[in-house]
Amino acid sequence: MRTTVGGLATYAWWPRSPRAVLVARTPYGAAGHEGEAAGWVARGIGLVVQDVRGRHESPGTFRPYAEDRLDDGPALLAWVRSRCSAPVVLLGTSYGAHAALATAGVERPDGVVAMVPALGLGETARTRGGVLQLASRLGWWLAHDVRRPWREVVTARRHDAERAAAVAALDCPLLTIGGTDDFFAHDTVDLWAAWGGPAHLVLGPWGHDLAGAHRATRILTWLETVLAGEPARGVATLDHAGRTRATPPVQAVVHLDVDPHEQWCASLTLRGREVAHGAARGRLLTLGPLVLGEGDVGDLDLRLSADDFPRYARSLRPHRPVPRHHLELIA
Repeated sequence: MRTTVGGLATYAWWPRSPRAVLVARTPYGAAGHEGEAAGWVARGIGLVVQDVRGRHESPGTFRPYAEDRLDDGPALLAWVRSRCSAPVVLLGTSYGAHAALATAGVERPDGVVAMVPALGLGETARTRGGVLQLASRLGWWLAHDVRRPWREVVTARRHDAERAAAVAALDCPLLTIGGTDDFFAHDTVDLWAAWGGPAHLVLGPWGHDLAGAHRATRILTWLETVLAGEPARGVATLDHAGRTRATPPVQAVVHLDVDPHEQWCASLTLRGREVAHGAARGRLLTLGPLVLGEGDVGDLDLRLSADDFPRYARSLRPHRPVPRHHLELIA
């Protein structure tokens, strides 16, 4: 059914007696979730999806990471709970993961699912090393007709420490799914590591679209553990050969002998395939996270360049000698 909650377009699909309800707020079009909803309803799970303010069928102005009404998410959660006594789980992919966490910080749900989370304006605009990465994000801003002043974007800072402290106070179960080929892989792992309640991380060789990740099956499997009162914890990492392990990903860090204001980009390849990249100013450049198989460490190849993001370290600038450096892998 289609309705409005707080004036915003909302689509709801209900089974007869829902065991749980998934609730999402998205800038990508709520109406397009009908096919997905049929699969959830067939398994006794409801799905409620709302267009965020200013997108698709919802009125207003879309201001990413600074929406006009901070109570939109809590109002939707209250509306769902007024119609159903089953557990309510906030669900979000990319920007939707930010919307889910923004709601969870105000009105506690019974669980959160955050996939390839794009968690903030600064996190979208910059690497954790402080380098602008808008070349890999410009398409998103243009596709969604975002009119936010560019000065706000380029001056935005990351809020990693503040977010870690905030999510440490959340005690509901978390499932977070990310890909090592995704720009936000670090944010996925950091969210899992900082979470205050039972948290389960799934990380594999996927990009931002999570193609091949079987996300619905993973959500359902996790949700069954939540409904059983024993929410899954820990981690499942998948390497490029498809092998799954219960060990956290590896953190890759490059130590550089450079001036603190110099900018460098790094590309880490495994047998010719890039498995990590990053850019930073100063002497510490964080890559990864990595999911490595047996014997992979010896086949890693690191390249450095003064070029900017995105991805492969190839410079269009005059050649600069590569500084002394060494790679550290932190388990």
